[in-house]
Amino acid sequence: MTAFADAKQSAPVAPTAAAASTKKSVKTAEELYLEGNACLEADDLGCAAVALAAINPVSPYAKLLRAQLAAAANDFETPLRLLLPLQAETGLLPQAYASLHATLAQAYEAQGNTLRALEHWVACELFLSGNERVDVHQAKLWALVSGQPREVLVEMRGESANPVVQGWIDLALAATYGESRARYVEQWRAAYPDHPASEALLARIVQTRPAGGSPDEPVFRGKIALLLPLASDVFAEAAQAVQAGFMAAQVADHAKPEVAIYATGTGEDVTVIYQRAVAEGAQFIVGPLTRDEVMALAAAPMTVPTLALNVPEGEFERQNNLMFFYGLSVEGEARQVATLAREQGMQTALVIVADAPLTRRMAKAFEETWRKLDGQIVGQLMVPDNDRLSEFKAITAAYSADMIFLAMDAADARRVRPYLDPAIPTYGTSRLFDGNPWDPALTAVHFVDMPWMVLPDLPEFSRYPRFRSVELQRLYALGLDAYRLIPRLLGPPEIGRELLKGASGRIRMDLNGVLNRELPRAQFGHERLIVEERP
Repeated sequence: MTAFADAKQSAPVAPTAAAASTKKSVKTAEELYLEGNACLEADDLGCAAVALAAINPVSPYAKLLRAQLAAAANDFETPLRLLLPLQAETGLLPQAYASLHATLAQAYEAQGNTLRALEHWVACELFLSGNERVDVHQAKLWALVSGQPREVLVEMRGESANPVVQGWIDLALAATYGESRARYVEQWRAAYPDHPASEALLARIVQTRPAGGSPDEPVFRGKIALLLPLASDVFAEAAQAVQAGFMAAQVADHAKPEVAIYATGTGEDVTVIYQRAVAEGAQFIVGPLTRDEVMALAAAPMTVPTLALNVPEGEFERQNNLMFFYGLSVEGEARQVATLAREQGMQTALVIVADAPLTRRMAKAFEETWRKLDGQIVGQLMVPDNDRLSEFKAITAAYSADMIFLAMDAADARRVRPYLDPAIPTYGTSRLFDGNPWDPALTAVHFVDMPWMVLPDLPEFSRYPRFRSVELQRLYALGLDAYRLIPRLLGPPEIGRELLKGASGRIRMDLNGVLNRELPRAQFGHERLIVEERP
C-alpha cells in the first residue's frame, strides 16, 4: 500500500446520517430540567436524580433541581442556600421560576416563617398557566394563611410591601368573623378589587363554617399595650376610668389576651413609650388618651395597629393606615344634633354658648354642619353672668328661630333654661345629662348621649360592672368599647359600615380612620328620662 493510500485511508471521514442524528439527540439543560421536574411531580425521586446527573452542575437548572430534590427529602437548608441567589437569574423557563418560588415557600414554611412563605407562594402564581393549576395553587396558599392564629395574622399585617400578600392576610382575617364572614369577605373584595383570589375560592370561604368561637364577637389573642396618662396629675382620674372599662371588657372576654399597662404623663415622649411597648411584644396599641399625645403619636411611624383614644382637632391628614382615632368627641355629638334637627324640619337656629374652649368647639361644629345642611344661624349668644340673666329673656326673644342649641354643660343649662321660650324646641349634647334621669329645670330639652348612660338596663350591659363615679361613666364606656373594637379593626377597612353596637354608641369608621359614634336621642320628661330613639 502506497504512502498516499495510507494517508487517504487515515483521513477524517465525513459523519454519517446516523452519527448526526445521535449528536442532535443530546438534550439541553432546559429539557433535562423539565423531565426531572415531571419526575418530582410524579414522586419519582430516582428518575429526577438521573435527570440531574445529566445537567452541567454549574447550570442554574442543576441547582434548582438539586434544591427540589433536597426539599422532597425534607432538607430545607439546601434550598435556601441554593435558591436565594438564584432569584436574580434571568431567562429561565416559567416552570423553573414557579418551582423556584414554590420550593422557597416550602423551605420558609418548614422554618415557621409564614410571611416569607406567603410571599413566595404569591410570586410562584405569576408563572403558572391554566385555571386548574392556579386553583390548586391557591388552595395550598389559602391552607397556609388561613391556618394561622388571628394574632399571627395581625402581626404579619403591614409587614409586606406586596399588596397581593397583604390582601391574602386581610382575607384570612375577614374569614375569622364566623357567620358574619360573608359580609366581611364582600368588604374585602371591595377593598381589593384586583386581587387574584378566585371567585370560587371566595365562595368556599363564605360557605365554610369556623371551627369555633362566637359568630358575632370576634376575638384577639395577641398582646395588647394600653397607654394612658396614669402619671398625670390632671388626667389620672380619667385614665383610671378608661382602664377600668377596658379591663372589665377583658375579664368578660373568654380569650383574655395579655394586657400591659404603660403610664404616660411622666414627661417621657409618648413615641418612646410606644416604641418600648412594641419592642416588648405588643401586637396592638390602645391609647394614648390626651389630644396632645395623640397628635404627637399620629406624626410618628406606626408598626402595629393603634387605636388612639382621642380625635385630632380640626381637619388633619392621616399619616398611617395602621392608626385609628376613637374618642368622646363633643364636636361629633354637635354635628349629630345639627343633622337630627334638620331632619326634623328645623331651618333656623339660635346658638347659646358658655364661655369655655370645649363649648366653643361644640358650637363651631354645630354651626358648620348646620350651614352645610343649608340651615340658617340667626345668632350666637354667650351665657350671661347671673346678675344679667333677667335681661336674657328679652335678648333671646329678639331672635326668630325654629330651634335653640345649647353649647354648654348641665349646670349652665339649668341657669339659662328658665329664660328661654319653652315653646321653641331646644337641643344639646351629652354635656346636658349628668346622670339624673329627672331634671325639672331641663324638662322637654332634647339631647344625644351614649346607650351606657341613657339605657343602662340593656341586657348586653349586664355582664359589665358599673364604674363608681357617675361623672366618669362615659370614660368607662369608652374603655369597654375600645377593647371590643380591637378585633374589628384588624380586617379589611370598613368605611361607613357599623363596626360595633357598643356602650358608647353605634360606631362607624370614616375615610380618615376616625371612628364616629351614632347616639340615641333622649329628652328630659316631666318625671323621667325619655329615650326617643333606641340604638
